[in-house]
Amino acid sequence: MLRQTLRSAALQATKKFVYSKVGSGYKTAEVKKAVELLALAGIIHPVTRTDANGVPLGSEADTSYQKLLLLDSGLLLRLLNLSLGDVSELNTQILTASAADLTNKGPLAEMIVGLEMLRYMSPNIRHDLYYWVRLAKNAQAEVDYISNYLQTVIPIEVKADRQGGMKSLWSFMRDKKLHFAIRCSMENFGKFEYIDKDDNSEIRHVSICPIYAIAQMQFKQSSET
Repeated sequence: MLRQTLRSAALQATKKFVYSKVGSGYKTAEVKKAVELLALAGIIHPVTRTDANGVPLGSEADTSYQKLLLLDSGLLLRLLNLSLGDVSELNTQILTASAADLTNKGPLAEMIVGLEMLRYMSPNIRHDLYYWVRLAKNAQAEVDYISNYLQTVIPIEVKADRQGGMKSLWSFMRDKKLHFAIRCSMENFGKFEYIDKDDNSEIRHVSICPIYAIAQMQFKQSSET
């Protein structure tokens, strides 16, 4: 059961975890128990949906909507039957945006960012990760991670390349009346402004942090905007 649940977590990595996909022979309660055990052991890390209307983020958490991160990207690749000799090379390619033929490059980049965020948090307590997704019918909007700084909600968008639209991010910031966000991608450090014409030309400020440099992610700019 634990092995099957772990493999399913690898298959569903960075997507809403669906218990029924673990296997038709397992009851939901059994799978939930397996997920709890794997999380307590630190083998997987849940990312929980939050409404993110303010802090603390956990006050609006919905544990029925969770994504699961494995403790290591190499373990995930191995569980998906990639040969051990290719794992370290692929991790390097992901961080340098050269893994063009990797079908799950996006989820891997997202997982690496989440694990790096956990790595640089204070080690003496267990930390939670959060994300946001719109629950309305036929809605596609999702923000990869939600953090906070000085009582301000900070959305974090992950891109596995140097390009990519951010409609979900703008929609989230518009709904929550936010003006600062972080974009983790293969770009160099930088920042830009987005004029939201759907919100009376409000200016959104975005700080860019390379995926390889999550340790230097800057939240303090949110207090300057």
